Amino acid sequence: MNKNIDLATIKNFILTNALSENVMLMLHPSNFDKLVTSGKKKVKSLCVSGINIIADDNNEISEDEIDILEVKFN
Repeated sequence: MNKNIDLATIKNFILTNALSENVMLMLHPSNFDKLVTSGKKKVKSLCVSGINIIADDNNEISEDEIDILEVKFN
């Protein structure tokens, strides 16, 4: 499966899965880098529709996959 993960894909994923602010999305580092590549500034997270998106630093996510992480507040 070869799909391009861009901002439109992320927004559609959020809407399709009815996600709210109590989750974060995690992407494979290469997908994340393609998503945030603009200029020289390196970013570690991105926020789309109130949901934070981060890169997977533990090699748990396959390329072109989006993982949903639950966020628990104390």
